[in-house]
Amino acid sequence: MSWLWGNETTEQAQIVVSALQSELDERETKIQALEAALRREQQDFQQLLQTEIRELEAKKSTIAQELQDVDALIKEKQKLLSKADPNRKKKAAQKVKKASSTASSEGGEKKKKKAAANGAHVVAATTAVAAKSSTMTKLPMDEHLRKVAKVEPNVAFIIQRSTNSNTVVYAAQVKAKKLDPTKPLDVYWIMYEKDGAPREDLNMIERNTAYGVTTTPHATNKEQYMVTLSSLKDRECVLLVDEHGNVQTRTVISGKKDVVLRRVFVRMTTGWVPSVEYIELFGVDPATGAEVYEKKSNK
Repeated sequence: MSWLWGNETTEQAQIVVSALQSELDERETKIQALEAALRREQQDFQQLLQTEIRELEAKKSTIAQELQDVDALIKEKQKLLSKADPNRKKKAAQKVKKASSTASSEGGEKKKKKAAANGAHVVAATTAVAAKSSTMTKLPMDEHLRKVAKVEPNVAFIIQRSTNSNTVVYAAQVKAKKLDPTKPLDVYWIMYEKDGAPREDLNMIERNTAYGVTTTPHATNKEQYMVTLSSLKDRECVLLVDEHGNVQTRTVISGKKDVVLRRVFVRMTTGWVPSVEYIELFGVDPATGAEVYEKKSNK
């Protein structure tokens, strides 16, 4: 064809064809790289899903085991209840009355005076303990708790995470200044990351894992409840309403007993599968209002 177009025109055409071929080769290389990256992302996503499935299966197994333990404990308590002697208290009261009558007749007037003096001493000691255990009229709140208390006045404590500002609220259910025996504690989210900060209930997984809670009546005080948190299984908590109408959840923080738990902060790790790095507990001494702090590492 060179006789028709000439050598110069043929060379130009070859240059154009070569440039187009180079561009096609470059695009083909980019397509192959994108396909490889897509395959890697798909593999990573599948691995992530498999890891999450294994974790959920492990949690499911743990929950099932805990339920079995609870069933066993219930059966054990029922056996103890069925074996209890209904006349035991009556017999014990009769013994105490008889012993008291005998001691009174043998002691005479001198022992009566001594008993009266001892009684006065016991009353004084009891008054001192009551004064020591009294709480402040209003317990102090940090900025995080104050923010929640504006919409939930009966907030007992909250849990926050490092990932976002959404907050788990543990709110006491109070009727006539007493905890509602049918449901003493309600747990829900305030979604501060959404417009209007709406309230949302915990889902099934959240209720049974990190943010779950169980309440049982106190053994000696019918107006108080024992609270067990899934995130703080290593310590007992007591939910109550004090003489000033303040909702409190008392527990042990930094080795100090009867501290009012106010806030829990969870520091999460970053990565495909986030985990807990450490937990911070913020509390208040009910007698003095002093802050009490503890940091728990998840190692």
